[in-house]
Amino acid sequence: MRVKQSEQKEIGRIKLSDTQDLVISIVNDEKLDIRTWVDLDSYKGFTKKGIRLYLFDDNWEQFKEIMEKVNKEYEQIA
Repeated sequence: MRVKQSEQKEIGRIKLSDTQDLVISIVNDEKLDIRTWVDLDSYKGFTKKGIRLYLFDDNWEQFKEIMEKVNKEYEQIA
């Protein structure tokens, strides 16, 4: 049995430290993936830390609303 490989398109990257980035990707044109990438001597790759949201199950609209609230809170404290 052959397993279909996921198609992942990187949208952006945020440097968290010298060894970690937060990577935002679209997977198979249907999921938003936000995951930590590590670059260590012992391991290079994605960690299990992160989230994956289906974009077409009303999750996206809810996620955007929450991010707007986060942005408003940020503007008040920044």
